[in-house]
Amino acid sequence: MLTLIGYGVLAVVIAAALFLLAANFLPAGVRIAPAVRDDAPWTLPAGRDLDSADVERVRLPVSLRGYRFRETDALLDRLADEIRRRDEEIARLRGTPSAASAAPAAPTPDG
Repeated sequence: MLTLIGYGVLAVVIAAALFLLAANFLPAGVRIAPAVRDDAPWTLPAGRDLDSADVERVRLPVSLRGYRFRETDALLDRLADEIRRRDEEIARLRGTPSAASAAPAAPTPDG
């Protein structure tokens, strides 16, 4: 019984020594980035349409598990709306029906 306790103590001492050696002599590696506030890291002009420079400056926010969905969805919704409006304006100026208005209606589940 005493031998078993001795081996247990020896294992704990060896594990502690290896941990201290690793903690003191191995390189630190990559550090975790500091926490950021939970607000939108991008600001887009509200009073005008976006231009290409606005879109190029946008950096989507990243959280622990990936992109923050709410902010990413808001940005993509706005971009989609503005692209749709521009396509309709281009079609109107060219005198052709836009893709949105020329698309056939989706079939209903009733038939």
